[in-house]
Amino acid sequence: MQTISSVSLIGAGSLANVFANVLHDILPECKLHSVLGRNQKKAETFASKYSSQAVFNIEDFLKDAAPVVVELAGGAALKEYALPILKSGRTMICLSSGAFADDAFKQEAIRTASENNGRICIVNGAIGGLDFLQTCAMQHGTAEVVIETTKSPKSLLGAPGLDGKNLDLTKKTVVFNGGVQEAIKGFPKNINVGVITALASESPQTKVKIVSDPEVHSNTHKIIYRSALADAVMEFSGKPDPGNPKSSTTAALSAAACLKNLYSPISFW
Repeated sequence: MQTISSVSLIGAGSLANVFANVLHDILPECKLHSVLGRNQKKAETFASKYSSQAVFNIEDFLKDAAPVVVELAGGAALKEYALPILKSGRTMICLSSGAFADDAFKQEAIRTASENNGRICIVNGAIGGLDFLQTCAMQHGTAEVVIETTKSPKSLLGAPGLDGKNLDLTKKTVVFNGGVQEAIKGFPKNINVGVITALASESPQTKVKIVSDPEVHSNTHKIIYRSALADAVMEFSGKPDPGNPKSSTTAALSAAACLKNLYSPISFW
């Protein structure tokens, strides 16, 4: 069994706090080594709370970062930092998988990891079933994949895809129905799950439906998969993170579970 003594983070927000709070429970021997943050005050407060180091630029971060880096900071941060981290030969656990909707970035990240003994781990985030989707993708063929995401209007507020429009607070409303590329552009903080689903199923034509429902208190994601090999309907409901209602607490916990799976003597896939 491999052992890990430390891990570094990108991001010092609410999801990073969720991750840091469970780190000792899943890997007691593992320490939080350092955190890379844009907001100096927030990063320093976070680092002090968890007895780690705060770093504010990628150059200083890479001088001393742990072998495994966990990204919990959003798609823009992932696209900015992934390539130098992978070039350094580190393993990167990625939460903001929406960044990989950019095929040029995805291919460059894969190439960089391959050439430098790095590794990209894309975690479940707020959903599950990626093992099933990957299994079915082993038999190449046409698959119909749809993911329907239902959130409260508050969770969707401010998304570019709304074009500044206010959402109806009295009834359920379909705010988007289309492809993954358009979905992640219009709702970059809400639909990472759509990109993950498309990547795992190897179905770039995956359809995304986003629903605003003022009556819900959970972020619900329903995946419908149909092919000649198998049919499945998978539904996941997670409570919005109190500090970041656009995401689910389970998203951060999935990064912790991935870390545990990497270094545990028993793993589940």
